[in-house]
Amino acid sequence: MKNRFTPLFAQALAVGAVAVLTQSAQSQSTVYDNTETYAGANFNYASGAGTFMAGNEVVLGGTSTSDAIATFQVQYDFTGTGTAAASVDASFYANTGATYNGYATPAATTLWDAGNFTLTSFTTGAGNTLTYTVPGTVVPKDFTWVVTFSGLAAGQAAGLSLYGPAATGQNYHDAWLNSGTGWSLVQASGSNPALEFGAKLTGTGVPEPSTIAMGVMGACAFLVRRFKK
Repeated sequence: MKNRFTPLFAQALAVGAVAVLTQSAQSQSTVYDNTETYAGANFNYASGAGTFMAGNEVVLGGTSTSDAIATFQVQYDFTGTGTAAASVDASFYANTGATYNGYATPAATTLWDAGNFTLTSFTTGAGNTLTYTVPGTVVPKDFTWVVTFSGLAAGQAAGLSLYGPAATGQNYHDAWLNSGTGWSLVQASGSNPALEFGAKLTGTGVPEPSTIAMGVMGACAFLVRRFKK
């Protein structure tokens, strides 16, 4: 026998869904922010031909266990002469890959990828900003964001600007780096600033399934009381 939604239950689902969506829309906020204090230095990990990837594993602020990301902003550095012709890409990874020194690496499957575009202009040194609109990609509380540079000309170098400490959320004071031979964790040496890159993410906490169910049940109870009157 086929199950069918009763009109009452259908209305309850609609009310519950609207309630959850309204709550999510109202709660969009900054979930990670490390752009307030420039450390006065940059980490230039890309130079010349080739593909170079680096980023931070971060822990988002807030109480939800996952977040739907809306925007991603990152500060980068570019040095050298000549016309900017390098490609840049930004992506999010879950740390579910093979371990490196006991820590799970960014997995090969991306959570989100902005796609390559060519840098047509730049300011030598720090002060360059990449801003992306992210289509509500849901990420776990702990994940890695990465910026990839490729196709730099001879004499050109690019990397990420160092900031810290993070005002919202946290990071691990090191960086994931991949120069084509696999992922490794790198740390700053001596008295150099920690490899905490300038980045900011906004998003919305994703309600737990139990929260959604409670919203629907509450809507059902409301409609039952309404129809009894």
